[in-house]
Formats: sequence, C-alpha cells, structure tokens
Amino acid sequence: MLPCFPFYFLLSVLFYTSLFSPSGQACPTVCVCLDYHTIDCRDRGLLSLPSSFPLDVRKLLIANNRIQTVPPDFFIFYGDLVYLDLRNNSLTSIEQGTFSSSSKLVFLDFSYNNLTQLEAGVFKAADKLIKLCLGNNNLSAVNKAAFQTLDSLQVLELNDNNLEKLDVAALESLTSLRIIRLEGNPWICDCDFANLYAWIRKNPHKLQHGLDGIYCSLPVEDRKVSLSELSEASFSQCQFSLSLMDYLIIIFSGIAVSIAAILMSFFLATTVHCFQRWGRSSQEDEEDSDD
Repeated sequence: MLPCFPFYFLLSVLFYTSLFSPSGQACPTVCVCLDYHTIDCRDRGLLSLPSSFPLDVRKLLIANNRIQTVPPDFFIFYGDLVYLDLRNNSLTSIEQGTFSSSSKLVFLDFSYNNLTQLEAGVFKAADKLIKLCLGNNNLSAVNKAAFQTLDSLQVLELNDNNLEKLDVAALESLTSLRIIRLEGNPWICDCDFANLYAWIRKNPHKLQHGLDGIYCSLPVEDRKVSLSELSEASFSQCQFSLSLMDYLIIIFSGIAVSIAAILMSFFLATTVHCFQRWGRSSQEDEEDSDD
C-alpha cells in the first residue's frame, strides 16, 4: 500500500489546485475556471450573478444568460478585473458606483441587454476603458457626462438603440476615440441634431461603417433620409432659431430691465428733489439767522 501513497497525494494536490485559485476562493460551481484568472459562466441560464468569484479574476465571461441586475457593490472586491462580458442578458440599468473599484477594466460589453439610459459618471472610475459596447439595447437617453473621465476609450458602440438625439458634449470628452458606431438609431433631424451632425462631418473616419445605416427622420416631411443626403445647409435655419422659452426669457428680461430703469429714475428724481428742498430750507434758515 505504501507505494500508492505518492500517487494519491499527487491526485489530491491536483484536485485542490484546480478547484481553488491562489487567492483561496473556490471557482463557482456553475462556471468553468479556465485558469486562475479566467472564469467562464456563459450559457448557464443564470438569473443572477454567482455569489462570489476568485478575488484575482481578470477575465469574466457571463454572456448569454438572463441576469437582470448587477448589485452596485458587486465588483468592489475584484479590483484586478480587466475584461467583463455581460452581453445578451436582461439588464435594464447600470447603477451608480457599480464600477467604483474597476480601475483596471479595459473591455466592457453590455450589448444585447435592455438598458434604457446612461446617467452622468456611471463609468467614472473605469477610466482605463478602451472598448465599451452598448449596442443593441433600448437606450433613449445618454447624459452628456455619461462618459466623463474615459480619456483612454478608443471604441464606443451605441448602435441599434432608441436614440433620437445625443448631446455632442458626450463625444467631445472622448479624446482618444478612434471608432464609434451610431447606426440603427431613430435619429431626428431637428436643431438638436445639428451639433451631432457637425461632429460627424468633422470625424467621418471614426464611423466604423461610415454613414451607412445612419438615417434621421425629417419632422416636417415625415420621412427618413440618409445622413449622406444632408449637408450643413440642411441645418442653416438652426443658427438663429429660438425656442418658445428663449423668447419668453427675452421678453421678461426686457420687461424687468424696463421696470428697473423706471424705478431707478423715480429714485434718482426723488433724491434730487429732496436735496433741492433741503438746500432751499438751509438757505432760508441762514437768511433768518442773518436778520
């Protein structure tokens, strides 16, 4: 029996080595740990994220499940995470602080989910991101500060969403951007779209598929046109257009200035009149004292 001891000992070592990572955390039973730093949880029918992963995980694959939420503090212990694939799930939102400890994250895929909006600074701490995939969602609103601090971002996918407009400030902050996808959105060709169109005209080389697939609706004519059919002249009327609120502000500002001018004139006239009366009264007192 003794000669068998080293064999069983070796099997035990191999078993525990494959089961645990160097950090001491077990590989989730529903996933496959390809190595110490790569965990594959794809196509497992998961309704929620597994409760824990090895703390030194760097590549996490959780695509093709039915996960609806990501707790905002879930990744707080996974500071070494570099690659996160959450595409094709049922996520509806990204909570503030979700990536507060993801300073090493360079790849993030949220495509093929049900995201509806992006709030300001939602990716703020993930400032090393190079590629961000948000295509094929239901995004209808993107805050102009949604991508703030993402100075390293080179690829941004916003294709096939429900975006009718996008504040160009959200893109101007991406100083390293090389590739962007905007096709497949129901853009509206109004004055809100004018600045984005001007940005596209200046950066056509950044559009991965060019202008193909980028259409916008003309509100007046009720039809779609390709951006290739438009020119800067198409938005010329927007340079001096004012909204109803702008007109109201101008009118009330004019009224306020007029009222202020009238009150100031009345105050000055009253003051001058008082000084004149005071002057005459002083002169009469001096004459009486001389007499």
